[in-house]
Amino acid sequence: VSFDYNKSEEWYKGSLSFKRDGKPIPVTCVKVDGVDGIDAASRAELIFHRTCEVGADVVLRPHKDLFIKQKYFPKLPDHIEIRKGVSCVCYDRSEPLKDWANKVQSKEIVPYMMISLNYLSGLLMTVFKTFGAHPLGNLDLIRGVRSIQAKGFFHGGLHKQSSFVFFHDKLKVINVEGSLADLSLSEQDEKKKKDLMQLRMMLDVVFKKILGSKYSWKECSSFLKFFDNAECLDYPEFVEKLISHPLLLSSEERMGMFARYHRKWEIVGKHKAVEKALRSSDFDHFKSWNRTPVLSNMNKFMKGVYYHNSGNYSGEVTELLRYLRNLYNHYYQLKALTVNIVDVDSGVQRLFPGFLELLYTHLEKL
Repeated sequence: VSFDYNKSEEWYKGSLSFKRDGKPIPVTCVKVDGVDGIDAASRAELIFHRTCEVGADVVLRPHKDLFIKQKYFPKLPDHIEIRKGVSCVCYDRSEPLKDWANKVQSKEIVPYMMISLNYLSGLLMTVFKTFGAHPLGNLDLIRGVRSIQAKGFFHGGLHKQSSFVFFHDKLKVINVEGSLADLSLSEQDEKKKKDLMQLRMMLDVVFKKILGSKYSWKECSSFLKFFDNAECLDYPEFVEKLISHPLLLSSEERMGMFARYHRKWEIVGKHKAVEKALRSSDFDHFKSWNRTPVLSNMNKFMKGVYYHNSGNYSGEVTELLRYLRNLYNHYYQLKALTVNIVDVDSGVQRLFPGFLELLYTHLEKL
C-alpha cells in the first residue's frame, strides 16, 4: 500500500497492490477505531467481512482490511496517527460525502442538483428521484438499506456522513457492521427502523448544509416529516408507507395518483370523507388555484387541457384534483406538442408544489 500526502485522520487516499509487480488500484482507506471493548483491528476485519457479504448495489464492496503505517513523509507531524499506525478498510477510490458537502457549501463545485434547486424548480422531483446519479438516490438508498437487512445485518451508523461516499457519481454506503442474528424479532425490527430513521437524519443534515438551515423544499420537507409521523408504526407497515411516498415514485406513478384519488372521491362511501379532507386548512394554499397568475404561468400542454373543457373549473380544491386527473388522462392527446410524462409531472410540481404530498397524507388512509 502506498499513500498520497493526506492529513485527514478519517480516511487516506492511496494505491493498493495485491502482488509486488501488480497493477496498483486507487483506493480510499477508511480509518476504524476500537469501540465497546473491540480493538480497532478486529473491528476493521468484522466490517470488511460483513460489508462484503451484503453485496447490495448501494453498498460499496471493500478490497481489504489493513493495518497501515506510513514512515516516508518527512514533513508529516509526529502526532499524525498514520505515523503510529491505524486500522482501516480499503475501498475503491471514492469521495467521502462530508468532503463533497463541504465543497458544495463553499461553492467549489456546483452539482446538477444545486443547479436545479436554484434555477429549475420544476425539476426538483426529477433530481431527487435520481438521487443515485444526481447525486443522492433516495429510493435506491432505502432499498439498499433493506437489502442490507435482508442479508441479516443492520448498519447502525447511517446518521453519520462518514458512512457514505461518492463512487462514480453515485452515493454508496460503506462500513456495514451490525448483525441481526442474535436479536429477538422485536429487537430486529427496532434496529431496522433505526437504520431508516438515521438515514432520514443524514438527509436532513446534508440538505441543511448545502442549501442552508432554512431551505425551502416542500416536497422534501413533507417526506422527512412523513418519516417522523410514520415512526410509530410497526416496521413492515412503516417501510411499506415509506417506499410508496410520492417523492420516491416515478413521474408516471405520481401523476397516476391524481387519477386514483379522484376515483376515490367518486366512490359514494368515501365522497364525503374526501371532500371534508380537502376542505381542511392544510389545503388553504390551493384554494382559488386557478387565478389568473397561475393560469398565465401554465405550460402550453397544461393550458391545452385546461381550456379543452372551456376552462370550466371552479377554484375549489376538488376541481384542482379533477383538472390534474384530466391532465394525466389527456395530455398525450395534444399531438401538436411534444411532451412526455416527466414534463407533465415537472409542470405540476412547479405550479402546485406539495399538493400531491398533502393528498397522500390525507387521502391514502381513507
